[in-house]
Parts: sequence; C-alpha cells; structure tokens
Amino acid sequence: MRIEEFRRVLDKRAASRGLEVDYGPPASPEALRALAERLGGPLPWQVELFWAAHDGLVIREPALRVLPADQWAQAHGFMHFATLDGQHRLGFDTRSRNDADQWDIVNVDTGFRVTLTMASFWSNKVLAWVDSRRPVWRREVYRPS
Repeated sequence: MRIEEFRRVLDKRAASRGLEVDYGPPASPEALRALAERLGGPLPWQVELFWAAHDGLVIREPALRVLPADQWAQAHGFMHFATLDGQHRLGFDTRSRNDADQWDIVNVDTGFRVTLTMASFWSNKVLAWVDSRRPVWRREVYRPS
C-alpha cells in the first residue's frame, strides 16, 4: 500500500469509527538529512517516505504515537520511533539493513521482530492495531476454542 493510500484508508476508518487521528506535517528535507546524519547514513527509503508524508502520527484510541523524527531516541540498542497502547515501544534496528534494504522493526523491550519494513508497519500493523487491537508487538499464541 502506498503512503497516500494509507492515509486515505486510515481517514476512512477514523470517520466510520470515530477515531481521533492527528498527522504531523511533512518532515522537511533538512530534518530528514539531519536525522540521517545523526544515524550515520542514509535512511531506508520507506522510512524517509513515511516521515516526508507526515512527521509523526497520533491516534488517540486505540493509542498509537509515531514520533516526529527529532524525537527518536536510543533505547536498548534500538531507535525508538513509536509507542502503542501507551507502553509498548517499537524501534528500528539501525545496526544493519535486512534483505529488503530496510531496518527491522522490533519491540524495544523484548527484541521481538514485529516486521521487516516500514511499509508493512503502516499498511499492516497499524491497521491491525486500529481494527482489532491486535498486539503487534508480540506473537499471539493460537488457542483453539
């Protein structure tokens, strides 16, 4: 799903479910360059694409906060960029790039790999959280009824 489609899909869900969604304004090219310099190299293109579209995102309920680029912070060896449900921190593993030339997205506190790409995060994980509050920060165990 393209980033423009993500916003349309999220806005449609917000309208039908009464969600409060606040998008940050696009990050400036200067802000993205400063972030890349701070991290020691170019940003993966999907990461840059997301923050160039909106520098941060807040959904009030179910709670999701994607941090503006200037608020990213190191946490347990990962770059914390989002928090779900007010407590579950997600981060980029900026130590290396995966086969998709992206940073893995992990649970900062447990190291659980949530997904391999930022596009998967915005098109799958965010919508799963909004739609069903599926805890994307950990593996759910299937328990037959």
